[in-house]
Amino acid sequence: MIPYDRIMEEMERQLHIAKRSGDAQSMREALSAIRSLCEVALGGEVKREERIVPKMLATSQPATSISSLESKPLVEEDANGGSLFDF
Repeated sequence: MIPYDRIMEEMERQLHIAKRSGDAQSMREALSAIRSLCEVALGGEVKREERIVPKMLATSQPATSISSLESKPLVEEDANGGSLFDF
């Protein structure tokens, strides 16, 4: 097991990086590293389902997908047939 002192030192280093970062991506990476270090120190990993859903996924409209197997082929006047390479 990694000593708590070593984990705390790395957490402080990552916090320093987060405070000094110039962009949001670097800050998020450092904060994610701190979260991982907390999980290591506590002896377990948080279930992926319990984590916060990213805002993009939470606010997006439900996706409706149409399977190509369920849809009917498009029929046009100048098409040559059912080949994928017919334009």
